[in-house]
Amino acid sequence: MYRSPDHDSHSIQLELQAAEAELADLNKHLRTFEAQVDARLGNWLDQLSELNAETEQLNEQLRHIREENLFGADLMKYHDGAPQPGRPTRLDSLPPQGLQFKQVTSIPDNAYPISAGTPLPDIKTLYRRLARRYHPDLARSAADRVQANDQMKTINLAYAAGDLPALMRLAGLSLPCEMDFGQPTALVTGATSKPADELGTTQSRLQDVRRQINQLSNLPIVKLSLDVKLARHQGRDLLHELSAELQYKVARKIAERDYLRSQIEASQSRSKQG
Repeated sequence: MYRSPDHDSHSIQLELQAAEAELADLNKHLRTFEAQVDARLGNWLDQLSELNAETEQLNEQLRHIREENLFGADLMKYHDGAPQPGRPTRLDSLPPQGLQFKQVTSIPDNAYPISAGTPLPDIKTLYRRLARRYHPDLARSAADRVQANDQMKTINLAYAAGDLPALMRLAGLSLPCEMDFGQPTALVTGATSKPADELGTTQSRLQDVRRQINQLSNLPIVKLSLDVKLARHQGRDLLHELSAELQYKVARKIAERDYLRSQIEASQSRSKQG
């Protein structure tokens, strides 16, 4: 059966309109749910993140004190100045220059476009938003937790380096052209460039929108929102359950922090007596 080009163009245009409406609904749903998570769980997530960082520092301090007591201060000075392969690299020790960021594709480009006149987001606010989206303690499966941990490593590196463009890309925010120095651009000359036909442009846009829909749908926090909706139909408040879990984790982390502090104080006291 013969189909005219006009018929194909109209059909694809209708598909594009439907896909763009679906993408807009997904983005709206995501922003609404992220606001709910922030309101109900944000305080516990912040406390847990701070306690995790503090206990990591205390563990490192306690390790250093014990090694110094074992090997002596002079030998430890030598060790501290020498390369120590095998230890994980600390985030706060990484230089801001020359960091290589993992290419992240889980957030679609231009999901939240920024026009030239729109002020750029505050880097701390944007980091907080991404930390909510990928917080491992909100993951509902082992696979999602692995993805969240990988993304958080990239987010933390970008934040530690003060790289706002990288964080914006991770959040799906398009950059003003004068800031988009991290993306390669194709060189197009007037002699070789050809205007794309309307049908091809529409098809390309449709594929891009469908890709964005697929990527958004696979975000761990979107999956969590579906679990919350399912639990509501079952008469459960999943966010309340998560809040209780986070409170329990915070309490355990406080106990761990206090124990580490007491161990450090005891080790320092023995060192002075010795």
